[in-house]
Amino acid sequence: MTADSSDHGREGARRCHVVQVRVLGPVSVLAADGRELAISGPRLRTLLALLALRAGAVVPTGPLIDGIWDADPPANVENAVQALVSRLRVAVGVDRVVKVGAGYLLAVEPEAVDVCRFERLVEQARRLSAAGRREPATRALDRALAHWRSDALVGVVDSAAMRSTVTALTEQRLAAIELRADLLSALGRADEALPDLAQYCVAHPFRETLAARRITALVASGRESEAFDVYRHTAELMRRELGVAPGPALRAALASIDAAADAELPAAPATSEPSRLPRDSTGTHCDSAWSGPEPAIEPAAPAAPRGGEQGVPRRETSLVDRERDLDRLTRLLRCSALVTLTGTGGVGKTRLATELAVTQPDWPDGCVFAELAAIAPRRAGDASTRSAVPAAVLSALGLVGAGDGGDWCAALHRAIGTGRMLVVLDNCEHVIDDAAEFAAFLLRHFPALTVLATSREPLGIEGEKLYPVGTLATPEPGASVAVAAESAAVRLFVDRARAVRPDFRLTDAECADVVAVVRCLSGLPLAIELAAARLNALPVRHLAERLPHRFRVLDSRSRNMSPRHRTLRAVVSWSWNLLGDSEVELARRLAVFADGAGLDAIDAVCDGTVQALTALVAKSLVEFDGARYRMVETIRAYAAAELEAAGESRRLAAAHADYFLALVRDAVPRLLDDRQTADLLTVEYTNCLAALEWAVDAGDGERALGLYSGLIWHWLLCGHRGEVLDWRPRVLSLLDVGPPTS
Repeated sequence: MTADSSDHGREGARRCHVVQVRVLGPVSVLAADGRELAISGPRLRTLLALLALRAGAVVPTGPLIDGIWDADPPANVENAVQALVSRLRVAVGVDRVVKVGAGYLLAVEPEAVDVCRFERLVEQARRLSAAGRREPATRALDRALAHWRSDALVGVVDSAAMRSTVTALTEQRLAAIELRADLLSALGRADEALPDLAQYCVAHPFRETLAARRITALVASGRESEAFDVYRHTAELMRRELGVAPGPALRAALASIDAAADAELPAAPATSEPSRLPRDSTGTHCDSAWSGPEPAIEPAAPAAPRGGEQGVPRRETSLVDRERDLDRLTRLLRCSALVTLTGTGGVGKTRLATELAVTQPDWPDGCVFAELAAIAPRRAGDASTRSAVPAAVLSALGLVGAGDGGDWCAALHRAIGTGRMLVVLDNCEHVIDDAAEFAAFLLRHFPALTVLATSREPLGIEGEKLYPVGTLATPEPGASVAVAAESAAVRLFVDRARAVRPDFRLTDAECADVVAVVRCLSGLPLAIELAAARLNALPVRHLAERLPHRFRVLDSRSRNMSPRHRTLRAVVSWSWNLLGDSEVELARRLAVFADGAGLDAIDAVCDGTVQALTALVAKSLVEFDGARYRMVETIRAYAAAELEAAGESRRLAAAHADYFLALVRDAVPRLLDDRQTADLLTVEYTNCLAALEWAVDAGDGERALGLYSGLIWHWLLCGHRGEVLDWRPRVLSLLDVGPPTS
């Protein structure tokens, strides 16, 4: 720039400090009073944008012509440029667009242009990050990204030059989002990056580095199942649309999923009694399953290879979104003699076991699938039914009655010999002691066998490897069709819905209701399948509206479905009826917590024992994430009905309200100065809100006012002023006090 032009720029900038130019969104100009000045027409907005992107510098007419007219300029292009400049001067002020030599200059300071502020803040964040100052770097990026109102340069001419500029600006934005995700992950706050990462992964589905950061953020937030959903979707999209395999970033992200999942894979729980089986003086397990001495058995010749699957249930439906589980279980079964699939009823343990039995090639002598659900639970002191488990296995081997007379050991030796096969013991929880004893017997006498058990609680014997089967990932409320379609729960719903409505598709009109359904059902596969089956008679919207009464709505007309799986109530009742008295008492009381609770809250409100709580976790009625205990919403709804039937609802709700009222009162004085206190209130917000809701509905003005007064501060700090206004009349009506007159 010449000295003359520099003088023009400085003088013009001094006169136009009242103007802000925005290009990170619709191109616009703001006056000092906040008014938006009219910049009408794509060409005029393009001229303004080209000048603003080089604020304070001269832009030659050549780049202006290329950006505005591309390869088709008018015959007298110089006059056309001058005409546009004249229109721009009318819009923003004559002294703000300066002719300098063969070009033009927008006489504003760079800080008056949003993209310049954005770039300065990003550079500042990079310097802070390099110096190890992650917290201020994150704040700088937050301020930088706040300048983006939508896509860059909205409303300009669709020329090659402007498309290239939009691409470059978008790249800067995505790089800033990725840097912010890295910083938040390093700060232990990866979950805060997820909303932006989810949004931009949908907009930029082939950007591997963005998807990889979303995956690692999900892993860091303990959401490995969702992380695998993102990996699978991205990898499939790249193969289908681009014909390429995942690159290094995605492969590294997948490795982080596996590493996190493997680290969380629990061994059998350590207890004061390491095994359910008594030991003899030599340290080996005794066969208490059968009275009398174990029969002497001659070494058996290898049994004739049977091959194939014996007793394996027919696979009536496709397995949706369990590829990662199958992969991990395949690896686990290769190195473990006993693997137990645990999880709540309806989560899909049997379906996974069936798939493994049919698809795995590692057992040359085939698979034996013994279904134990039909066995009646053994009553205390009754030894007459203890042989039912081995009888079920012999029956699956096609040897009905082969063990009559009690000689089960010999019969099994003759049937199995030294064969290498997989034995599946399905649904062990109601005969847990007998199943555990029999599994130990198999492992001791048939070292070439691998045992796969499914149970709502561990068998609790030495050498057992546990594999918890989780519910399916659900999308957030308000998710778009593209985002919702990535989630495992929605994919299962759509797949099963098409079985009864072949033309069913996930559309914008129905997406919100489908999301509401799978979220209400907590991603529980059987519940989702029962819900999807109702679409033969109910629109999705009506189904979503009726799910608060899920136990009346969700049943199955399928004649080949197990009776305990035909209704959602039957699924939960099966587990509930296996609980002891103290476990039932605590389970129903836990329903009072709207979003789980820590041990202190449970002790204060429920008055249960640690032993009962531990048992509920072991029996898959309660989930424990290392800090909080939660019930799947379907189980919580069942427990709430049991709490009401026991006549304890009001007392427990009052105790719950008192606990969270005390928590709120203790937190308020420290909210502004103590981040941990603010975080605690955020974690317990759902419980606090449930307590307020109960107090208002119960007409308890004192508790309602106390909770409302404390939550006001949380709402204001979080920018939720609407909550303050919405709750105010409801609380004040309980006190018979009208709003102030002034």
